[in-house]
Amino acid sequence: MWAPGETIVIQEVWDGLLWAARPVIVVEDRERFLAVWCPKGTRRKVPTTPPTRPAEATRGERLATCLELRDWVLVDQEWDVSTLMLTEEGAMHSIWVSWLESGEHWGWYVNLQTPMRRTDAGVQTMDLVLDVIIDPDRKSWTWKDEDELQIALDRELIDESLASALRAEAEEVIRRAQANEAPFCDPWPDWRPDPSWGLPRLPAGWDRVAKLEHQH
Repeated sequence: MWAPGETIVIQEVWDGLLWAARPVIVVEDRERFLAVWCPKGTRRKVPTTPPTRPAEATRGERLATCLELRDWVLVDQEWDVSTLMLTEEGAMHSIWVSWLESGEHWGWYVNLQTPMRRTDAGVQTMDLVLDVIIDPDRKSWTWKDEDELQIALDRELIDESLASALRAEAEEVIRRAQANEAPFCDPWPDWRPDPSWGLPRLPAGWDRVAKLEHQH
């Protein structure tokens, strides 16, 4: 278990290779639940097309080709919206609470991903392309990146059974939101970070990928 205020690393891992890395600050860590904070301005590592070949026109095509060829390079990118990430162990999603610059609750973001696995330095997961945006009132919602999911399906990076499982997972989260069930009924939109925390930074060893059983 990690203590509030500790910095850990969320690694995205594809076939044992590091796809992305993000430093986050632990807010709450209890059995089967982890809440972490990623403020705007946090520098993270993201994949991009290597300079040895031309980049394709759309983000979905670029990322799919990187995965196919396994030749991506990691570059720095600043996170653009302050986000609290709520993740249950075993779930194929993380529920993100985000705020505007004014401090107003921007809404809920359902990031579909492989179930998180703990490591000494943080957690491993892998983004699975499809997302859902839920409005603050929890009544309205929209799919996000359906076009990129279709590219991943066309390239056979994701199969139809997984895509169906992702949609079912998302629909259950939407049902929970509309029924005012946890975590949507909890006071997370009113939460604020400890002002002493500042921006988390990637620690030494952020790029070491722990070997876990049943990695994607």
